[in-house]
Amino acid sequence: MSRSRWFDNRERNRGEYASKEEFVSLFQSERMALQRLALLLTANSNAADRCLALAFRECIASSSVSKDWTLAWARRLVIRNAINLMVSGEPPLSEMDGYEGEGSFVPSAGCSEGPMEDSQPILGLNTPDRFVFVICVLERYSIHDCALLLDKSPQDICEARQKAINQIEQINESSDSSLRLVMG
Repeated sequence: MSRSRWFDNRERNRGEYASKEEFVSLFQSERMALQRLALLLTANSNAADRCLALAFRECIASSSVSKDWTLAWARRLVIRNAINLMVSGEPPLSEMDGYEGEGSFVPSAGCSEGPMEDSQPILGLNTPDRFVFVICVLERYSIHDCALLLDKSPQDICEARQKAINQIEQINESSDSSLRLVMG
């Protein structure tokens, strides 16, 4: 393919990329799911809000994300920002300094609290195991992709994944047995 034809094709396909408005619409329509993902990863509502705001800013600044991949891209940025916030040791901001105004996303107050009752076993995992569980099991990333995101070996990821699954199964079994004692 000649160079000029390549540039012509690229310009023609430009309309297939997501616009700022499409990301705004996506974050509004998927608000609950994105907040839940951020909260599962961070186990801290302030950090989850900051993570979402950062992901939103990155999304609307993106100029080369296919319209077909906007949700996957947004979820990946939530994951990446949660990792950066939690691994850097930076304390979560209690307020969203510098995030208000045009082109910002301020999560709904209390929106992430409600649907989280069934997630207590996940929130109780230590941070590395929780990241692996959410990324590999809930988000269905491959072991290799998770290892790259977390800068760990695939073996480390496999071990953390199995450890998290075992802990959640134990919590669920003890919850079921205590429920049976109360009901029985």
